[in-house]
Amino acid sequence: MNNKLPDIHYTFEDNSLLERALSHPSITNYALDNQRFEFLGDSLLSWCVSEWLFENHPQVNEGDLNEMKVSVVSGKSLTQKAIELELDKYLKMSDSHSKHFGTATDSMLENCLEALVAAIYLDSNFEKAKEWIVSTFNAELTTALNEAQSQNPKGQLQEWTQLKHAGIVPNYKLIKSEGPGHEKRFTVHVYLSNKALGKGTASSIKGAEINAAKDALSQIQI
Repeated sequence: MNNKLPDIHYTFEDNSLLERALSHPSITNYALDNQRFEFLGDSLLSWCVSEWLFENHPQVNEGDLNEMKVSVVSGKSLTQKAIELELDKYLKMSDSHSKHFGTATDSMLENCLEALVAAIYLDSNFEKAKEWIVSTFNAELTTALNEAQSQNPKGQLQEWTQLKHAGIVPNYKLIKSEGPGHEKRFTVHVYLSNKALGKGTASSIKGAEINAAKDALSQIQI
């Protein structure tokens, strides 16, 4: 493989593990290894990120924890991280595959990063792999709560009401639905006790509730 190694902030004892992780399945010598590495790396990422979020956000509910995890380990996030680590410059494909695709696709980079995580684990141990994951995804982990809350306005509004109003939970009420069946629009108001906090309209009740929560959040001080 390329004598110059990617700057991943980890030094391998066994460089063959790194070579396997950076070899697309079209490289038949490593096809099975690479796919097995992806499987293991995906599980390691999910576990380590979940554990870190659980330990560092003891007051966050299950729904937001899940949203936070997704923001860190989503395909988009992993692809971006692979590019930051310049794995796209080192991922090896067969000549025919390279000719057909040209450059590495997002899914290839996502899989490569997962394989790299597994390679680090196999080269060291679970604790060192976890340290690498937490360090490498430090920025994403740090901003995960804000990302989750922006994607979960109903959860954010509920946390605010519980904090500011002695645990009272927002109540969503369907006000009206209009339009033909395939183009129906729903309007929902969200209340705290009997006070309307916001309203929202969408093509589904769930979407209208989310928009009502967003409207309420725009009018209160978090």
